[in-house]
Amino acid sequence: MSQQVDNNENQIQNQLNIGENQGPIYLSKQTRFSKRFEKLNKEVASDERYEGIMESLKYYLTKLDGIDMPTKLEDGGFKKNEIIEATRKKERYAKKLELNRFFESAQWIDSQLFGKIKMDFEAFVLPLINKGASKDEIFKEVVIKVVQPVLDLINVEGECDEVLNYNADDIFGMVYYLTGQCHLNWKDYDSL
Repeated sequence: MSQQVDNNENQIQNQLNIGENQGPIYLSKQTRFSKRFEKLNKEVASDERYEGIMESLKYYLTKLDGIDMPTKLEDGGFKKNEIIEATRKKERYAKKLELNRFFESAQWIDSQLFGKIKMDFEAFVLPLINKGASKDEIFKEVVIKVVQPVLDLINVEGECDEVLNYNADDIFGMVYYLTGQCHLNWKDYDSL
């Protein structure tokens, strides 16, 4: 087995020789996420516009029945200045979402990140909310179990990203965006 490095494509491929007449087989080490970040750079560079909205993203853009974001955060113990800052982060992210919505790969990346945020929030944060944990405990868990894993993912998989350049504020903006769309709750409303 010999390794070939293609510097132009930033891919490492392993070449396997199986049998005399079958020739080389190439296995890519690149993930779906890294391929999408790379494709997004190309879409933007060539101004390759996408007119629709992917079904996977439509779900998260759809506002479900429920309470608005400021009320949800207030119910979750947030102070007025924290709600104002959360609203700013949500609005800054929403502007980025709108700016990049014409690129299919940006839609795919956002829908995947929304899905991860929602899954991690429900798995790690929601149990604390249901137990009546303090806002500070809940917020700490959001940072450790929701925001940081997404940052780690995009820092590794999106190392070639020249378009989205998401940071921690953007990921918090996504959390608050999902809260505003009623996909995330900061209080156990079923126990009322």
